[in-house]
Amino acid sequence: MAAPVRHLVLDNEAVSALLATTSQHAKRAQVLEAIMSANGRTVVPTAVRCEALWDRTQHVAAAANLHVREDDPLDPDAANRNVQLRKAVPAASLVDASVVVSAERLRDGGVVEVLTSDPGDIAALAGHADVPIDLRTL
Repeated sequence: MAAPVRHLVLDNEAVSALLATTSQHAKRAQVLEAIMSANGRTVVPTAVRCEALWDRTQHVAAAANLHVREDDPLDPDAANRNVQLRKAVPAASLVDASVVVSAERLRDGGVVEVLTSDPGDIAALAGHADVPIDLRTL
């Protein structure tokens, strides 16, 4: 029996670690392991990229660009869903809600994993998501 499809959504701390310029960065190794173990899609919400200052056009982003090629845009539908989630969990940030919206968009019967250093807010938001989310803490 084949292993279930595992998708991955990266939160800000995961992206920051991925962008680290030293290969000895402890969290970077964890992020790379999570990316390599995902056998489905790996995405980063555009709000996360903005918060982490990941400009895909810059030379320093080349390695990160190779590992994560897919952005999940903050389009009108995603913006509406972000608002709904933030109303449900007022303490949550736009970035946290964007992570959960990206997870919802990956639903296809597989497992959606979120790599985060902020499991509290993501877990609160995940309680209102329409897809099960596995939290993996950095």
